[in-house]
Amino acid sequence: MTRTIENRAYGVDVSDWQASNLSAMASAGAKYAIVKVSEGLNYKNPKAPAQVASANSNGMMSAGYHYAHFSASRSQAIVEGNYAVSSARQAGIVSGSYLACDYEEGSGNSTTQGYSASADAILAFMDTVANAGYKPLLYSGKEILTKRLDVKKVTGKYGTCLWIASYEYKSGTRLDNPDFGWFPSMDNVAIWQFTDNWRSLNVDGNISLIDLKTDDKPVSKPTIKQSAQQSWVDEIGDTWYKEEGKFYPNGTINIRYGARTTSDIIGTVNKGDCVKYDAYSRHGGYVWIRQPRADRQPGFLVCRKGNDPWGRFE
Repeated sequence: MTRTIENRAYGVDVSDWQASNLSAMASAGAKYAIVKVSEGLNYKNPKAPAQVASANSNGMMSAGYHYAHFSASRSQAIVEGNYAVSSARQAGIVSGSYLACDYEEGSGNSTTQGYSASADAILAFMDTVANAGYKPLLYSGKEILTKRLDVKKVTGKYGTCLWIASYEYKSGTRLDNPDFGWFPSMDNVAIWQFTDNWRSLNVDGNISLIDLKTDDKPVSKPTIKQSAQQSWVDEIGDTWYKEEGKFYPNGTINIRYGARTTSDIIGTVNKGDCVKYDAYSRHGGYVWIRQPRADRQPGFLVCRKGNDPWGRFE
């Protein structure tokens, strides 16, 4: 069943900071609710199923968003995309609905890992979402979208897909309605998040700039030239994934004979050095990359602790 919310409609986005019951927001005029479903690879919003159900029962269009931790890693973006899709389905958000990538600085995500590389990683996430039958959106602020990533790469493929956050703060004034005379002009904006306390409900207020349409049938999948990711398990039980790239460390990092902090050191790389790698593995609280070497004995070094990068990727 196709549903359309006309442009200039108000909506909210909610997470576990908000209540499970969204009836007050619907009564205030919200026509859609974008529910946080997941973050990184180990968090699902425990209130998401109840919030989606409440949105639906109050006649609101329900959608979802995922808070990214993948920075500029295409491989991790694909894994997070699948995690977001699984989380959205568990929350009750049907295929054909919108599912956004929330791409911000901090909380495990870095937006300064490369102008082109960041856009490529975002596209990998959005492609994964689209392949699962959802309609992908990209959420962030204008500063990040225009200065830290090649947003035209994203909109060149997905068109009007941006959900932009930009607040006009006026001392002592609560903004319940957007000021389009102040709107930070930008192409391909689908939704504008214009306040963080809409109608005194302690929830972000949004307004649609296009008609929002959902369909519980899968959307057409984009053509993606991407081969299946190769993986293998080594002799000590670690899973490795083939990925060719370049890593530029923020400081000095040891190169080791094995992917363990106890393995012998065979060299170091310093800030600004270019490390070419051909595979990565996540284990023991670190992400390791494998460096091919002239003597055919690969070196191994840490590029992330948890999700925090120790440099930038290309």
